[in-house]
Amino acid sequence: MSAKPELAFDVCWEVYRGAREVLETKRGVAALNWQEPTKFLWRPDIRPRLNEYVADFALAGQAALHGAEWASRLVLFRLFYLGLAPYERARPFLGLSEMGWTNWTEEIRRRCGQELLRRGMFPPRKYFQEAR
Repeated sequence: MSAKPELAFDVCWEVYRGAREVLETKRGVAALNWQEPTKFLWRPDIRPRLNEYVADFALAGQAALHGAEWASRLVLFRLFYLGLAPYERARPFLGLSEMGWTNWTEEIRRRCGQELLRRGMFPPRKYFQEAR
């Protein structure tokens, strides 16, 4: 039995948020500002690491929301889901009503969840155990 795309998205987003927290606060690596020099260097690893999961989540969302008809939803995805902007600030910034927000986030969760399933990012346990 396969998972619903919305569930896959919610679980993967939870892992994304945790990975961002670890990368930015506990290890001091800025996940969004890759140009900032740090003492951490990329080293090959058998298993995907947290920074790769963060990047893969962002790329999956970008691929799922590719195209002119999805451009506004991509902005919402980048602002709220990737940038972790609070709902109270993101919704007025985008000029969305509460109903519009609900509709757009449901579309994003469904489309991105399908892409995450297609890329094998769900379940995350499988993603991190898989040798690449």
